[in-house]
Amino acid sequence: MSKCFLCPRECGADRRAGELGFCTQGEDLRVARIAPHMFEEPPISGTRGSGTVFFVGCSMGCVFCQNRDISRGSAEGKMLTPKELSDAFLSLQDMGVHNINLVTPTHFSKGIRRALELSRHKLTIPVVYNTSGYEKTEALRELEGLIDVYMPDMKYASEETAKKYSGAPDYPLIAIRAIKEMYRQVGAYSYGDGGLLKKGLLIRHLILPSNRKDSIAVLELLARELPTKSVLLSLMSQYTPDFAMDCPYPELHRRLTSFEYSSVLEHAAALGFDGFMQGRASASRGFTPDFN
Repeated sequence: MSKCFLCPRECGADRRAGELGFCTQGEDLRVARIAPHMFEEPPISGTRGSGTVFFVGCSMGCVFCQNRDISRGSAEGKMLTPKELSDAFLSLQDMGVHNINLVTPTHFSKGIRRALELSRHKLTIPVVYNTSGYEKTEALRELEGLIDVYMPDMKYASEETAKKYSGAPDYPLIAIRAIKEMYRQVGAYSYGDGGLLKKGLLIRHLILPSNRKDSIAVLELLARELPTKSVLLSLMSQYTPDFAMDCPYPELHRRLTSFEYSSVLEHAAALGFDGFMQGRASASRGFTPDFN
């Protein structure tokens, strides 16, 4: 029996034998969407789009997830071998996308590594690892040399909040360790032609309604652990309550206010972060891809 301890959940499922893990997936790679995507940060999407590969399943299970159709396994997706995934990377490159963007890859990192080992010598564009941040450092080390840009979330600083919304009280500790490992691998960010991100660390934080103080604590944690001028920060205002109306937390049943967002943004600037902000118009279902 081959038990899975790949992600911090350490659920012990025998995914190789078809048993589903906490991520809702077996061992075989399963993909919901492979296509150019225009709604990432400017140096990721550029003018021709980011070559996104959306994987089915997730090791987080956040109550407000806007990709829940694929993250909790209700969308079946398409099963691919590592060779087929490798070929998909090259097809995306042929379309002219600016990068290969691996979205929610954690629970398939072994298969992704095999796919990248097959295609990396033919890829002339960066590979982006787009993750929740809930990663084991041991698993990340297996990807060293294959990833150019790490794009993790840093969702929470509070154990209580992480437990409440994601059932993961260890998230703050796990995520900051993972992000520091990512920085060790790729170092300070740098841009290539056309202002596109060539390498580095771009950390995302989604500000949640009624959680302004935790967002500020996230920024302070990152500033203590990382050189603020060597990493990029993306402060997201796109929280959409449509995806959380069935959760038992009334504070998540509304949109973010201008005060909540601006106060966190001001704190990020005071701490010396460089990066990106979103217009509040992005808080819409229209920015969520169609996975059907």
